[in-house]
Amino acid sequence: MRKRSKTPSAKPQNPVEQAFDLPEMLHAGVPRLELQGNRELALDGCRGLLEYTETRIRLHAGALLLTVEGTALCIRTYSDSQTVITGDIRALAFESVTA
Repeated sequence: MRKRSKTPSAKPQNPVEQAFDLPEMLHAGVPRLELQGNRELALDGCRGLLEYTETRIRLHAGALLLTVEGTALCIRTYSDSQTVITGDIRALAFESVTA
């Protein structure tokens, strides 16, 4: 008879997570942000544009609303896979989306 292990078993992963060894955060509705200094922001996981001016851009990014503030802001790329914002980025603000 085998002894049972007293350590709790790890949460089972789906096949994609196992194949690519992806962190749980990448698929939990959490956007991925990449900043290049304060001049460029790349966002994966954008679900919609809420506001767009030269000084403020608001985006729906899954579990968060993202506000980018600055000067001369411009959306260089807007697609299902990635959104790229350029300009003089001065502030980022995050707000949780409630269901």
